[in-house]
Amino acid sequence: MASFDQVKPLIESKTEEFGVELFDVRFFGAGPRSILRITIDRPGGVSISDCERVSGAVGAMLDEENFFDGKRYTLEVSSPGIDRPLKTERDFKRIAGRDVTVHLDAAINGKKCLRGKILDCADGILTIDTGKDSASVPLAAILSGKEDIRFK
Repeated sequence: MASFDQVKPLIESKTEEFGVELFDVRFFGAGPRSILRITIDRPGGVSISDCERVSGAVGAMLDEENFFDGKRYTLEVSSPGIDRPLKTERDFKRIAGRDVTVHLDAAINGKKCLRGKILDCADGILTIDTGKDSASVPLAAILSGKEDIRFK
């Protein structure tokens, strides 16, 4: 039997074979069933075909590894979507120059929620232009972050 911790690096390796990056992977219970949710991404986005190919390959690999001791679970493969959460330095760098909202665990400049344009993200520090000033925020202090999407 292969555990989640054992198959996670195998899943990442398998997604790389298809030219996509593993954005997130979670294994959790949802009522009486279990779900393995894999989120993939690449510059320019992923297609339904990408999700299908990754799902087929990962599903076959998990069967070979006897993941979850052969118990039933649902495998879901999708893209992070337009309102994807921003978690890592890579996520913030990807959208540099765009507007974001970040919620913080402790106030910076008297605010626990900052909105503004990403100036930079390096060495674990996100720098945001809030319009009045700029704020340097440690990524570890960010509870959640999202790109502010505006439609014209």
